Amino acid sequence: MENCDILIIGAGATGIAAAKSAWESGCRNILLVDRKQKMGGVLLQCAHHGFGKDLDGPEYTAKLLENFPEGVKFLPEVTVLSVNPDKTAVLSGKLIGKVEVSFHQLILATGCREIPMGALPIGGTRPEGVYTAGYAQELLNLHGIAPEGPVVILGSGDLGLVMAKHLADRKIPVTMVEQRETCGGMAKNQRCLKEFPIELLCGTTISEVLGEKKLEAVRTADSRYIPCKTLLIAAGLRPEQQLVRNLGNPTWLHICGNASKVHPMVEAVVSEGKQAGILAVKNIEAAP
Repeated sequence: MENCDILIIGAGATGIAAAKSAWESGCRNILLVDRKQKMGGVLLQCAHHGFGKDLDGPEYTAKLLENFPEGVKFLPEVTVLSVNPDKTAVLSGKLIGKVEVSFHQLILATGCREIPMGALPIGGTRPEGVYTAGYAQELLNLHGIAPEGPVVILGSGDLGLVMAKHLADRKIPVTMVEQRETCGGMAKNQRCLKEFPIELLCGTTISEVLGEKKLEAVRTADSRYIPCKTLLIAAGLRPEQQLVRNLGNPTWLHICGNASKVHPMVEAVVSEGKQAGILAVKNIEAAP
């Protein structure tokens, strides 16, 4: 069994900040794990500006990683299968196989997950062409794969608006459908509605998808028929706490960043990560 003083699950902005602050606070046995190959989490797929001093996601990640301590052990492409009450976790990865790790303190920096179409009351078939907005963002910005238009986006929050801007900038027709009576995103992201020919339909939602093998159209709750070849679900985010849901609230567990609640600004998740790292070290020092 491997041992560490602090196990950090998630190497996005929160996890990076937690690892740096824990090291700076004196801890020298830190294990940071993530499902991806690189540190940065969702920031790496965010090509739009607005992080820190108007940086894009990768630029902001690079700033976070400046002076990252070499002594922090980082394990990429690792899935955490379980976290147990006896302060052990089971990890799995192609480079490490399946291993058990014991820890003194655990920082959960897993971020949040998108609400998929299966969690929404949308009828019809399940054809090709339906994605979450975040997955489409990853395909577009990391792999250069743009969804086929016309595109309908369900939800007008910040992620939906960012994707609408990216697609409209590529001359892909976009229609946004928002259940609320007004657009849901921040003002800086709403500007794309004036800059591009993006149609926004408020006060309704998508009730049905149409098409057999491939998406052909969607129908709204107010009976509008919208032909499209891609549907992006931008219906919101949920904190990812599944690993620790049954543990209660032990003093050795620190849930921070978007794993605690969804934050609109990256600076807030970085701040929480720093605080979690400092508190974890204090708890280790105070232990008998």
